[in-house]
Amino acid sequence: MAVLCQLEDPEGYQSFSWGLKDDPEDLSYWLNLFANFPKHIESQLREDGLLNKDNELRWQELCIEYEAGITTRRNNPADFGKVNTLTLCQFRQSMLGKFGFNDPYKIVKQYENAAAVRMYPDIIKVIDETTDEKRWDMLFRGLFAGNIFDMGSPKTIEMYKRGQIDFLSALEQVPSRPWFIDDTDAVRSMLESANRWRQVLFFVDNAGPDIVLGVIPPVREMARKGMRVVLAANSTAALNDITIKELNPLLEQLSGCDSVLADLIKDKLITTVDSGGDMPLIDLSRISDECNAAAADSDLIVLEGMGRGVESNWDQKFKCDVFRLAFIKDEVVAKWQGAKLFDAICRFDPVK
Repeated sequence: MAVLCQLEDPEGYQSFSWGLKDDPEDLSYWLNLFANFPKHIESQLREDGLLNKDNELRWQELCIEYEAGITTRRNNPADFGKVNTLTLCQFRQSMLGKFGFNDPYKIVKQYENAAAVRMYPDIIKVIDETTDEKRWDMLFRGLFAGNIFDMGSPKTIEMYKRGQIDFLSALEQVPSRPWFIDDTDAVRSMLESANRWRQVLFFVDNAGPDIVLGVIPPVREMARKGMRVVLAANSTAALNDITIKELNPLLEQLSGCDSVLADLIKDKLITTVDSGGDMPLIDLSRISDECNAAAADSDLIVLEGMGRGVESNWDQKFKCDVFRLAFIKDEVVAKWQGAKLFDAICRFDPVK
């Protein structure tokens, strides 16, 4: 594993800059959220056939050990060094792996990918028929709409279970500009000129409408402008995040209905890389060597999603331009930012 070469201060790097132990109310909120994870996921596992009589005992053992781990952290947080959503995600993922439930949203991701792929040709047709003046506005709104599909947020989990998450309804939920942080115009002017960036390293987030309808259309547009775009996806499963093993065949499938995308991939203007990540957040001191090599050749890094761009890496400075895109889907993250639930963040930090 490597430390991202584009960090301005790699030795002083901290992926997570806000500690929970200093705020008992926030600590209680996050511990309760993580404590409820087995209950939230159990019905989905049964519905998808991933929890059955063959592994029922293992699931019960997981629930017992998981609850004990949360209780210990609740009673003695000082014994665990840093307590934040990054370390809690690490704990959750280690429990899932230990008991053989490495990818509990596997079927959900497959279903949502398939649904998004069916919509993709119509969405791309509308985008391609939109004038240049309005196209980037549409693409930014699509990024936010896609990013609503997140199984790490209680609000969006509830919406998903009620059948209220789909791309078109999500588009209607994207607030009007100006957004909470809105550097859109500056970024759009640079994207339209296509002179500032040679290569973009784009850390992607969720499966389904997020990657297919949110991310791929603007990435396609960047590549059409001549920029090389490297999509960095997780090595292994974490909630409903897209993994590198899921992303590559998905791009191949989309290429079958989009000749423009197919040509861009063939010409290596759109490529992929294993980020080395295994969580919904990202620790940039532990990325794959291949991802770090791509970073060295990139003059823009995009951190997409609340986990990668807001909860983690918010205060980090880089040696290249950085663009953070996220929809705020958690009440405590909103409070920390001074924002409202479902506010949009479009933050651009040019290299000094």
